[in-house]
Amino acid sequence: MSYQNKDHIYVKEKAVDSSLCDAAIHWLNTNQLVRNPNGFYNGYSQHIEDSEFRSILNIVHENLITYRDECYPFLQSVYCDWGMESTFNLQKYKPGQSYNAEHMEHGNDELSCLRVLGWMVYLNDVNDGGETYWPQQKFKKSARKGDLLIWPAGWTHSHYGIVSNTEYKYILTGWYSFRRLISDQERRQMEGEAVPE
Repeated sequence: MSYQNKDHIYVKEKAVDSSLCDAAIHWLNTNQLVRNPNGFYNGYSQHIEDSEFRSILNIVHENLITYRDECYPFLQSVYCDWGMESTFNLQKYKPGQSYNAEHMEHGNDELSCLRVLGWMVYLNDVNDGGETYWPQQKFKKSARKGDLLIWPAGWTHSHYGIVSNTEYKYILTGWYSFRRLISDQERRQMEGEAVPE
């Protein structure tokens, strides 16, 4: 096993090549970013098929398949279609900035309520702070260039970023989600239950 599975948090060190990380940082430093209400800067992706980041996304997906097949094989045939969301975020944190509010990836709007897993790639090393912390698991992961993490989207895996007051931090992050909500009748049919006519 060339990865770690720490309390359902998949960690693959140096999953993404340094040159791909550098290209993503260059994109973040040369494109117009939107300041997020939490204080950091976001670059929002276009549709994945048009993305300059296809190589990174392919690496994320290959690792997801490993994580799913080796740790949670029942997800291969779960009755609802799910996969990588067609959008992702590129985030730039200046010194003194972080997403330091404890949060989960699953939410109450029509998109985030479908989330199954979150994923993140650290694009650079941060040596002074900059970690991500999952309090329920008591797990802190340092930001190391090319490292990939995948974790459950729900409340059991709430997390937050730890600020670096001296260094920039760059990440790519996104989600795996159910493709759509289904009706109770569809669910019953998929599970093989009797459905009233």
